[in-house]
This record gives sequence, C-alpha cells and structure tokens, in this order.
Amino acid sequence: MFYQAGMSRFPSASRVAQYAAEAAAANDLHPDDVMGTARTVSFVRARCQVWRRLYDDGFSMYAIGLAVGRHHTTVMHALRKG
Repeated sequence: MFYQAGMSRFPSASRVAQYAAEAAAANDLHPDDVMGTARTVSFVRARCQVWRRLYDDGFSMYAIGLAVGRHHTTVMHALRKG
C-alpha cells in the first residue's frame, strides 16, 4: 500500500459519501441504500464499487471497514469476489 503526503490513514466521511453517491447514480439507487445493510445484488455491487475505489485510493481494508461500519474481513471478501 502506498501513502500520500497529507492523506489521512482513514477515509473521510465526505469521501465515502461522495463515492457512495457516484455509485448510487451509476446504478440508479439512493446513496443511503448503497451504504445500508440490505443484501440485494444491486446494493451489494454498488457497495463493492465504493469499497474498491477506497482501496484503489490506498486505504487499507481495516480503514475502509472502520469508515463504513463493517468488519475488515467483509471488505476483504467483497474485494476478492468483485
């Protein structure tokens, strides 16, 4: 994992919300549904898109899990499957 100067070790709530809104718009969903607990395929895919973007930005699975209220192994499983 890389670390950029000036970047926090944890994603900000605004970054998570922005990525959730973008994933929701791309999948014709509401942003609250994307970050909710529903396990409908469309929600799960959009949620995984958010997590993938955060991971690609350099955040650890642990940091992503804390930011979105999930265990890091849930994030790990989603990134491996997606």
